[in-house]
Amino acid sequence: MPGIRNSGEQPLYEIVRAGILEQLRTGKWAAGEKIPTEPQLAEAFGVGIGTIRRAVEELVAERLLIRRAGRGTIVAKFADEHAFDQYFNFVDRDGNAVHVTARMLRFGKERATPALASVLNLERGARLASIQNLRLRGGAPLMLDHLWIPFDLFPGLSAETFAARRGSIYGFYQESFGISVVRVVEDLGGAVADEALALALDVPVGTPVLRIERTAYTFKDKPVEYRVRFVESSQCVYRNIRGLQD
Repeated sequence: MPGIRNSGEQPLYEIVRAGILEQLRTGKWAAGEKIPTEPQLAEAFGVGIGTIRRAVEELVAERLLIRRAGRGTIVAKFADEHAFDQYFNFVDRDGNAVHVTARMLRFGKERATPALASVLNLERGARLASIQNLRLRGGAPLMLDHLWIPFDLFPGLSAETFAARRGSIYGFYQESFGISVVRVVEDLGGAVADEALALALDVPVGTPVLRIERTAYTFKDKPVEYRVRFVESSQCVYRNIRGLQD
């Protein structure tokens, strides 16, 4: 890893942060692996320990790296509980975390419409996996996700491999395809349950539901998944916490 050059227009720690991200993007430091120590990173980048520490602390705050007592700093795995919690923003009416199980209802193949091609930055007509995934709480339907995933990014993806995954969907992407989700963009709105949605969620037709559109991105802002989630919100609420938590 060559030392960095700084024109003076960008803080050194930001340049170091970008360099560390590049190692994560290329898989040089894989999920679950320990990254080099701060002195080793300082030598590699040709900067001081303080600069390294600030860059690493930002990536820890972003949950791309995890500090483990006695183990050093490791690359986050999406099979870990902390990673699931980062992207599952639901609590019950008392503020307690909602725990769900998943059941795949449908796995199909389709071509990208102009709208899907635009959001996933693909050519129109690109091959997509189209998945309906039901989430249940205590055996009762709570959410229905409709996911669209590009086959070009996930070669070999099938109904069997998706249904047999262990843990979270993002953990599956990371472990099976080497794709880490590092950012999501969500838009919240409302909808009413049509006949198909009412059947899946076991609610009357016309029931108000929460509708959440999410685009998931990997490194370099590359979209890797688009989903629409419908939530039967009498059982839970959406909670988004931002900022420092002591």
